[in-house]
Amino acid sequence: MGEEIFLTDWLFLNLTGRYRQIKELFSRGYSTEDIISFLGLERERVLSLRKRAEEEYKRSIDLGVKLIPLSSDDYPVLLREISDPPALLYVLGEKVWLKGNFISVVGTRKPTRYGINATRMIVSRLVENGIGIVSGFAYGIDTVAHMEAIKGGGYTIGVLGTGIDIVYPKVNKNLRKDIIESKRGCLISEFPIGDSPEPWHFPRRNRIISGLTQITLVVEASLKSGAMITAGYALEQGREVFAVPGNIDSENSQGTNQLIKEGAKLITSGDDVLEEFNIIPKVTTIRPPELTEEEAAIWNVLNEPRLEDDILNISGLDISRFNIIVTRLELKGLIERLPGRILKRRDG
Repeated sequence: MGEEIFLTDWLFLNLTGRYRQIKELFSRGYSTEDIISFLGLERERVLSLRKRAEEEYKRSIDLGVKLIPLSSDDYPVLLREISDPPALLYVLGEKVWLKGNFISVVGTRKPTRYGINATRMIVSRLVENGIGIVSGFAYGIDTVAHMEAIKGGGYTIGVLGTGIDIVYPKVNKNLRKDIIESKRGCLISEFPIGDSPEPWHFPRRNRIISGLTQITLVVEASLKSGAMITAGYALEQGREVFAVPGNIDSENSQGTNQLIKEGAKLITSGDDVLEEFNIIPKVTTIRPPELTEEEAAIWNVLNEPRLEDDILNISGLDISRFNIIVTRLELKGLIERLPGRILKRRDG
């Protein structure tokens, strides 16, 4: 009964939406009852929210949803530091991952092939080296990031803009199932159970995406997009923003290129991100026999898929010679070209 009353109080506080005040009062050592009293709500409002909170508690039990209040040791430390953290998180899946080492990866809902490949390339490298992925569970770059994390045996957190029980977007039904059943991540929300995907939910959700991590990476984004809102929150929260550059004539690259102009770190590989975590990247040691010195120079650089221009710069070859060597490796069946001028190995 004690835990039920305690969590019901925090559900009540979450329903008020007065996050900044709640954090301030909590940090001063106020109890939940004191905070409720201090908020000065009208009696009818208090009774209404009490009833909703009690119903929420019962529904969460029925759905197997874990409730993590701001006061809990399970509450993500970085999220607690932002100015307006949710008073309470609804969690579906393995809450242990909330303690993981993460980066936020966000982008457009209408990615190009270049954006999809860049996301896969970077995320696969991160999860290979123990970095988890936070994203917004939206269609597009978010979905690609979550899927690549699970595919690579990594872990991921999906931050929802709906109640924790709502499958949205519908196309991510199987992804939702994979995250929960694989026990390699969780879904979280601040919204009450049953809340539908209202337009104003998603900008509000974005402060949680950036708040969970020290770094937010934007892959593709137009100037006016949810990903740019997330980047804005990250900067307000004193966190770092990274961005993948793109074609200057692509609408999906206008936002990311603008971020880079304003000081965001330019990212072209997962290793660029790993440097910020002071992680020495794992090196692929497979090397086929009978390569010339020039062929081996390019092969060794391709420990992960990379942009052709990056490989050219690292190899030290002139462009005509570089193209000849790349063609040789293709003919030998050792590498392949991907859309977006990306090269990758064909191991095995």
